Amino acid sequence: MNQKISKTKALKIAAWIAGLALLVWCGVSFAETVRRCAVMEKNPQGFVDSMVYMSIKGKDMLVTGVWTTVRIALLGTAIAFVLAILLVFLRIQEPDRRDSDVVKALKWLASRFARCYVFVIRGTPMMVQALIFYYFGFNLFKKTGMTVTEINHVWSFFISGLCTVALNSTAYLTEVLRGGILAVDKGQTEAARSLGMTNWQTMTKVVFPQAVKNAIPAIGNEFIINIKDSSVLSVIGVMDLMYATKSVSGIYFRSLEIYCVAALMYLVLTWLSSLLLKWLSKKLDMPVRGIPSSN
Repeated sequence: MNQKISKTKALKIAAWIAGLALLVWCGVSFAETVRRCAVMEKNPQGFVDSMVYMSIKGKDMLVTGVWTTVRIALLGTAIAFVLAILLVFLRIQEPDRRDSDVVKALKWLASRFARCYVFVIRGTPMMVQALIFYYFGFNLFKKTGMTVTEINHVWSFFISGLCTVALNSTAYLTEVLRGGILAVDKGQTEAARSLGMTNWQTMTKVVFPQAVKNAIPAIGNEFIINIKDSSVLSVIGVMDLMYATKSVSGIYFRSLEIYCVAALMYLVLTWLSSLLLKWLSKKLDMPVRGIPSSN
């Protein structure tokens, strides 16, 4: 038995050593490739060499694209969370017998508006939404007599893309928060009402804090999804990672190599975000999920 255990440990140690040696060899080879490609004046023919060469020469645009992608995903998710809080309160409104006819009508309209918004946004592609939002805002400002240059300062590609991501995520986060509210035990609502709390106090002090905690993993997943789905914003000229990749491809007339680099960058961004989400979920004792799929 001891001999078997010793053989198993020896095999594990050998595997670790072999893996470490392979990792070191790959690192040294990659460093040499980077050093060689950095001094080249023309795009090399080799696939990996071309990937490295185009990444080095286009690093300024790629870094700008990564920074723009992260900002849009982060700010868009944060704004969407605030808007989703407002929309979910409209979504869950139900007329009460004690309400006046006017209040009942307002609650019905609020609920229908929220449902219609979620239905429309979730039923249309983000790329189409980006085009509609950008040209709607552009034409709106154009009617005020502003020039194209003035409009671009007020309604820039970045702001338009940010609005697209925020409004798109609002629909998904509204349903996430509504699911979190429905997941709270009804007994807590009844207990709060028995203590004399109003509907508003019960919702804001008892139900909603628990709903937000339950929804944190899904909110984090929405951020990861926005990192990937923001790539469609390149159609309106947002200088995100996808637009930067297209620009580098157009400069060197090579597409496959630089798109593989972009895929690796997106993979690293989503992987790091997933690790952060797992760490936060463990801290809050919430379910841990992997990298989510697209909306």
